[in-house]
Amino acid sequence: MRAGFLGIALCALGALGAPSLPRGAQGLPKRDQKAFSFPLSDGFPNIDGNSSALQAIQAQAHGTLPNGPLPTSIADVSAIVWSLIAFNELFEVAYFSSLISNITGNVHGYEIGSTAASGVVLNALQTVQAQEKLHALGANGILKAAGRKTISPCEYVFPVDNFEDAIAFASTFTDIVLGTLQEAQTNFGLDGDAEFIGLVGSVIGQEGEQNGFYRSIGQPSRVPSSQPFLTASAGIFALSTLHQMVVVPGSCPDTIPIPVLDALNVDTDKISPQTAEIQFSFHTNDTKLDTDNLSLVYINGQNLPLVEKLSNVNNHNGMVQFSAPFPYQHYQMDGLTLAAVTKSSGPFANASDVAGHALFGPGIIEVN
Repeated sequence: MRAGFLGIALCALGALGAPSLPRGAQGLPKRDQKAFSFPLSDGFPNIDGNSSALQAIQAQAHGTLPNGPLPTSIADVSAIVWSLIAFNELFEVAYFSSLISNITGNVHGYEIGSTAASGVVLNALQTVQAQEKLHALGANGILKAAGRKTISPCEYVFPVDNFEDAIAFASTFTDIVLGTLQEAQTNFGLDGDAEFIGLVGSVIGQEGEQNGFYRSIGQPSRVPSSQPFLTASAGIFALSTLHQMVVVPGSCPDTIPIPVLDALNVDTDKISPQTAEIQFSFHTNDTKLDTDNLSLVYINGQNLPLVEKLSNVNNHNGMVQFSAPFPYQHYQMDGLTLAAVTKSSGPFANASDVAGHALFGPGIIEVN
């Protein structure tokens, strides 16, 4: 039996119960921020087809929504995938709208430098914002044409308060998107909606172009492309990251049938490109949780997931702290690495397989 998107989601729902919001998260949002909410000044996300607002978005995006016919029916798996894509794209529009506002409003911490540099960055971000609007409208358009429920935005707060951190976070969540869209393509092929594979491939390329820009301006020592084969992710990890780090609890009008994991915190700061023992933590209310039978699993590149034992475990009032080796040098673990605490020691076939057995995650590690 394949470890597919819907199969993993339903399996995990049966094991974990209904999705619940995490009890803690790495890089917690700045809770003193005012929550970001829609609509935008142009009416987004409520944009009518062929309207002047849509034409303006398309001009800023340097391209249009695909004009081919939309399918009138899609598989249940595909509906879940497009719902998650729409959910994520709405967040991205919110994020880049907030970032642009902070830069143009001269908010402390978001100063860029010279007028010329500011102009280059703003032009790029405004284009990205418009492109993400089209991604969101396109995903919801597919759902609507197929008679499925479209996704409405939540409210959001963001775990950054300066330009450098904002660009780094944009790079991180784009890494996770790039990994999750790999799983989406696989499931479209396996579940009979293969016509979406090329469409999603075009978005993967576009998001990759974005991330090269973020990496280049965020840390000049980084090359634009992080790895020869980008790290795989899964829908469970993508949705969990958004709920843990940006979504205001209780603000989402729609529920996507994918579990939301409790957070796995990476407590070691500034992980270097070397093999070392690193620290993690998670919070649990399960007084019967047997940490001796848990494993830490790393996902990096397109390699088979790596399984490590939890060491130096300390459980104090439900806050579980532990360490595990990060085997950077043996496996050349550059770019994004996702970590998860699982109830199984594997072996695991892929990121989807890990997600289906995960209790806490994803821990997010970026090297080089």
